[in-house]
Amino acid sequence: MPVLKDLIVDMDAVHWKKVQRVTPWLINKEPIPEREYIVPRESMIDVTQSMACIQCGACVSDCLSMEVDPLFIGPAALAKAYRFVGDPRDDEQFRRLKDLAEDPHGIYDCTHCFKCIEACPKGVAPMNQIMRLRRRAGNDHHIVDRNNGDRHERAFVTLIRDYGLLHEAELLPRSLGGDSWFGKFHPAAGQELVSSLSVITKAVMRRKVSIKAQCSAQDPQERPQTGQGDLREVESRPERSEFNIYISGTDEDNNDSAHESATATATKPKPAAKKKAPAKKKAAAKKRSTK
Repeated sequence: MPVLKDLIVDMDAVHWKKVQRVTPWLINKEPIPEREYIVPRESMIDVTQSMACIQCGACVSDCLSMEVDPLFIGPAALAKAYRFVGDPRDDEQFRRLKDLAEDPHGIYDCTHCFKCIEACPKGVAPMNQIMRLRRRAGNDHHIVDRNNGDRHERAFVTLIRDYGLLHEAELLPRSLGGDSWFGKFHPAAGQELVSSLSVITKAVMRRKVSIKAQCSAQDPQERPQTGQGDLREVESRPERSEFNIYISGTDEDNNDSAHESATATATKPKPAAKKKAPAKKKAAAKKRSTK
């Protein structure tokens, strides 16, 4: 953040303007109820974590993406965006997600460095909220953005499913042209692939990318099973699970734990009674106190 003077920085330019960018207020659905909205408990649990933000800007100060791209909306603002995207009372969920997905400096500009999670003093975990925005945009609303963010993530999943490890030489063409081996021949991918040749060449020379497949074994039994096994386990779940550090379990679980604690306290042996002091010592102490 720009330093104004000792211990004072300009939070408006880097923090507050970006928060205003995501429309940080609820847009009511119509018709508005005569009394209060009835919101499902699960929905409020989902947004509780992002509601805990105190707007301190610690995550913004540590964000490596903002260091490289100052126009990146940033972790604090995107965490604030999820607070309303995840609220069932908001009427602009699709438009919010479409806007943030199409923005070149939006949700797909995050590089998963985890710095914002480490810096946050309230456990908001802004990067987790950004990942939730991505899942809502891609999995729930099927928004195919111009930044190739959704196609990039789908290419990751397909390559892990097929190879067990990431096939880096296939990742870029599939992200640009489509999630198949023929993606590299798609007309839409040609221009972007040509423009990326300098970056690809540098990455290959520095051994950041391997041209060959990470797993050349033709027999599926010989391929790495760890990534494929984890993917099958995730995809076999009936519902997508969202972890929230603020609320876990149910009221019954909390009552059971409280009952167990009370039972343990009741059955805990009482401490041994202190031995009474001899009568002579009591008389001597009383005499000293009267003096």
